[in-house]
Amino acid sequence: MEQAPPRSSKTLLWVLLGIGGLCAVCGAGTVALVGLGVIAGATDTMGAGSSSAGQREGAPGGLAFMVPASFAPVSEGRWRFEKLDGNKRHTVDLIRLPAVAGLEDPIAKLTQQWNATIVRDWPNAPTRVLPLRRFVNNGARAYFSSATLTAANADHPSLVSLYLVEAGDRLEPFVVLQEYFDKSVGAMIVAQYSFDQTQAAVEEVFKGIEGSPIGPPLVEEAEVVGAWRSISGGSMQYVNVITGGTTVNSVASNVKYAFSGDHTFTYDFGGADTRFGNTQFASQQDTGTWRLEHDLLLLDGEQFDRKFFIVGAGEGPAGKRVLYVIPEGNWSLSPGAIGQHGKLFEAE
Repeated sequence: MEQAPPRSSKTLLWVLLGIGGLCAVCGAGTVALVGLGVIAGATDTMGAGSSSAGQREGAPGGLAFMVPASFAPVSEGRWRFEKLDGNKRHTVDLIRLPAVAGLEDPIAKLTQQWNATIVRDWPNAPTRVLPLRRFVNNGARAYFSSATLTAANADHPSLVSLYLVEAGDRLEPFVVLQEYFDKSVGAMIVAQYSFDQTQAAVEEVFKGIEGSPIGPPLVEEAEVVGAWRSISGGSMQYVNVITGGTTVNSVASNVKYAFSGDHTFTYDFGGADTRFGNTQFASQQDTGTWRLEHDLLLLDGEQFDRKFFIVGAGEGPAGKRVLYVIPEGNWSLSPGAIGQHGKLFEAE
């Protein structure tokens, strides 16, 4: 397999970049992963793609690829975008890798390619990935995963993403690296929040990619059917510096969905909020029907109607089935927004 060129001729470390979009740091087992952006069809609005009327051929030859004018060539198969902000420098590197034969079992091939290219050269990179999905410009599907990693010869973390775009009878791999360079005090803290600054450039990359076939949904119904749970919580302890007294504020929630094959669903929410020793509990239940529409999961309930933007599905790093969605009202191509609002469900 052809390898991506090294970032420096003085090191054996090869920096691979994932063409990313929307990024969200989400907990998945012990691995902090990043969910990148989804664009439905050829629009900049999530969920705006029209419902599929059947599979269509797509781009001639399976793939059409045009590098944005804002990206300068670095070497064969590699391009770079730079954004200067005073003494700070934001970059996006894009690398195209050799094609992977066959469209079948793309999740397994995503993991294999990740281990062959990313794990080999990035210290502490996870060997199992969270399978995420998006559409490229013409509505063809791409399977991807990403992680915030630190190269052996770098001071700051990088957002590393690997994409496999459906293209005829093969999968076309792209890697994108989003980086931040700043030698000032506190730069290490700022670095992990810097990836929003290059989001627009990453999405420009995807506007130049067309795959094949087009028309299939992002997620199949069989991947949604099942019982799902999302548990979250956090706490903070306060100490009175005069009396030494302490108090703890905490919040916890347990959300469960069950999607049946007959397109009915049940919903069960339980939560607790403790503030200064006072705990309040809340619960909510609902039933109704569900359906998939392109890249949206639509719920028509007796108590409420909801729309979820689908980011991922498949088997997660812990070996369980996962469903990763973003509630309506928080859809965004911003890495920070996805990290704050994305919901990762595991199969019960």
